[in-house]
Amino acid sequence: MIWRADWAPSHYLLSVADARTSRKLDPAVEAALEKLPPDDRQVVEGALAKAEKTEAELRYLADHDSLTGLLNRRRFRAELDQYVSFSARYGGQGAVMIIDIDGLKGVNDKLGHQVGDSLIRRISGALRERVRTTDIVARLSGDEFAVLMPQTDTAGAMQLGEDLRAEVAEGTSASELDGSSISVGITMFGGPRDGGAEAVLVAADQAMYRAKEEGRNRVALFHDPSEREVRARRVQTTSARIRDALTQDRLSLATQPIRSLASGGIERYELLLRMTGDSGELLPAASFIEVAERSGMVQELDRWVVARALELLAERERAGEPVSLHVNLSGASLTDISVLEFIERRLDEGDADPGRCTFEITKTAQVEDYETAAGFADRLTEFGCEVAIDDYGAGFSPFHYLKTIPFDVIKIDGAFIRDMPRNDADQLTVQAIVQIARGLGKTTIAEFVQDDETTQMLREYGVDMAQGFHLGRPVDAAVGLVPEAA
Repeated sequence: MIWRADWAPSHYLLSVADARTSRKLDPAVEAALEKLPPDDRQVVEGALAKAEKTEAELRYLADHDSLTGLLNRRRFRAELDQYVSFSARYGGQGAVMIIDIDGLKGVNDKLGHQVGDSLIRRISGALRERVRTTDIVARLSGDEFAVLMPQTDTAGAMQLGEDLRAEVAEGTSASELDGSSISVGITMFGGPRDGGAEAVLVAADQAMYRAKEEGRNRVALFHDPSEREVRARRVQTTSARIRDALTQDRLSLATQPIRSLASGGIERYELLLRMTGDSGELLPAASFIEVAERSGMVQELDRWVVARALELLAERERAGEPVSLHVNLSGASLTDISVLEFIERRLDEGDADPGRCTFEITKTAQVEDYETAAGFADRLTEFGCEVAIDDYGAGFSPFHYLKTIPFDVIKIDGAFIRDMPRNDADQLTVQAIVQIARGLGKTTIAEFVQDDETTQMLREYGVDMAQGFHLGRPVDAAVGLVPEAA
């Protein structure tokens, strides 16, 4: 089942649970229950009913956003894949709408996440009321929604976009939310030349960004077929390369040292994903990770990195030369229960020491559900792993983030480090972050250190560790690991 406008999350859970508990038990189970005393049978039946209800709830959570009850990105993408493929094969047209909340960052920073969450829920409510029962609605990320509108024309799609825009702009009664608005991007699709679901999403995204560039609080229609075809070919090519890399051993890891600023020795390493290009060149993750996120392959890449990281940790431990590694996780993985289960299984089955594995959560990643992400991070710490907040200082509401996500390490965003010796504001920001970390008893790491002057200033400010080309360039993980500093 999928979320449509006339369904409510609580009703969905209840109906699924009722359906499962009313279903007849397996004959073998029924036979075993008949042999039990009445009291024992009642206990077992209660446990079975509870397990079935939990299973239904987990299935719901895997497909839905907990804040709004709408579909999440993963499930929306699956629905879009099916419909675009169907319409390409059998005909028919439709539209995809991407909706972005203008200025949600400012609301969160100024008024707090409770007010921001209220705005998100209000917009999701407007979507439910306005769309047709055949439309599919999702929350893709913190400030972004999507609507799949089967069998609609351009006029109908544009009218829905304008209705939503007007309702948000005019319907805000709370004074603190005056001026709230949305930017809407729409693309039409239908036929074999669409380039697939990924190209459709990219086109809608481009239209949404054009609406923002033109002043926000407006609706923009994607109307450049040649641009879509070029972009679609690029996206398809990159997606195919990622799939090939996963199946043909064309992924590799580089390691960059993280040094102690007190001793200068290597304390740990960050693992950096690389993909071998068509000409044998090594491509950094930045060149393909966005396509991986949009195509739903980023979790598979994260699983690959985690598996190799834990193998490396175990190998070095057996060799008597232990190291500590930092592993990056995408925002999509942080709200994917299957990724957490994969990590837990690998930690249970392998020989890696969890205490030597630090998972980096990037603040600027598009985390769909901070509550789920916090639970993800909390579970990692229960296993004995460390959690690092990467790119700290970038993005929105940094102080609330510290309260939400359990963590051990703060990695200071490189934007504050690169020009720090010549920028007073950067210096004050870094010092403030160090004071916060000290007060919380957390470790600090500075990124993108480029010279001796910056290194010395960081040392004076009390930053614990640092990394950057000045302190060590990335090298192949097979040859770049040495035992930790004493």
